[in-house]
Amino acid sequence: MTQSIKIEAALFRHLLDNSVTPLVGSAIGGLLLVLAHMNSPYQQQVLIWLIFLFFTVLVRALLTQRYKSRYKSKDYERADAMKYAISTGISGLAWGLGGLFIIDASPIVLVVTITAVQAMIMGGALTLAAYMPSFYAFSLPAIVPLVATLAFKGGTSNIILAIFSAIFFLLIISIAKRFNQSLKTGWQLTFDKEQLLKELTKANDYQKALANTDGLTGIANRRRFDDVLANELARVSRTTSPLSLLIIDVDHFKKFNDNYGHVAGDECLKKIAQILSQHFCRASDMAARYGGEEFAVIMPNTDEQGAIQRAELIQREIAALKILHAHSPTAEHITLSIGIVSLCNSDIRDTKNLIAIADKCLYQAKAQGRNRVISTRLAPSMQPDLVAL
Repeated sequence: MTQSIKIEAALFRHLLDNSVTPLVGSAIGGLLLVLAHMNSPYQQQVLIWLIFLFFTVLVRALLTQRYKSRYKSKDYERADAMKYAISTGISGLAWGLGGLFIIDASPIVLVVTITAVQAMIMGGALTLAAYMPSFYAFSLPAIVPLVATLAFKGGTSNIILAIFSAIFFLLIISIAKRFNQSLKTGWQLTFDKEQLLKELTKANDYQKALANTDGLTGIANRRRFDDVLANELARVSRTTSPLSLLIIDVDHFKKFNDNYGHVAGDECLKKIAQILSQHFCRASDMAARYGGEEFAVIMPNTDEQGAIQRAELIQREIAALKILHAHSPTAEHITLSIGIVSLCNSDIRDTKNLIAIADKCLYQAKAQGRNRVISTRLAPSMQPDLVAL
């Protein structure tokens, strides 16, 4: 829905929410006009007119209630607004017919009729003008017969009254337009503020994402890793579900950078991060760049065997890339050394201790020739049990 349509919908809802006043005013004005004609020769016609007027008021009241209920579960439709404008036009036509009773009316009836019609139009300028089609639909058929009848009767006083009524109507149109514009401006500001708030919220979310994302690889950074690991370790301490942590190091990466350049080194890290993202895609898993050429993976609800299988899969995927590393003393292509720590019901509550144990496994993998996985499993009151693969 465009901004202009949203404003139009808001104005129409404003009209519906404030519809009681013009409906009650129309009914009371009709009764007063009937009382003014009690001694006129048009008593029967006036009573028929009053029934017709009350019918239009009832139709508008029913439509108002219907559209109010509809918009609680349905979006605005211009066709509904136009139908409502037609109903106000029928009501305006009723008042226009009432203006015809001044043809042979006494001075007091003439004044009351003119005053009643003009009062209805004035009231419409502050209610129906929220949706201008409704205002025009009501006011034009209400005032035109009155002005035409006064002009048709002739005579100086009637001509002056006709001119006065026409000028009065033009002034009311001006007031109605200003009222409508003030409402539009108010809703424009409201929607602009809402849009600004959405954009600020989006920008804030984006900044938060940037603060938690590694600029080079696009995966989580060290800050995000530390927060998630702390939360997962706290969760494990309350449950019996396992948790595995992988620390991954790119073998001989400094030699790779020194011989192939930092641009090639950055591309290598990006490819590794992409594979990690593809294979640790569960909502609970999180791969992060731990620092430099080191990566880390948090795997909730994963035991040691599951973590080992995933680590070996990652090693195979990296080997399949065949990123040439001719200066590596252990392999012709880029390889990974991985240290794993898995725990369930462990006494460890400090993330630093957990990382230190995973690092110990990683260092042992390096000491044993690199391109391998070393894991350890922790249980309550148990020392780490290292497993070399």
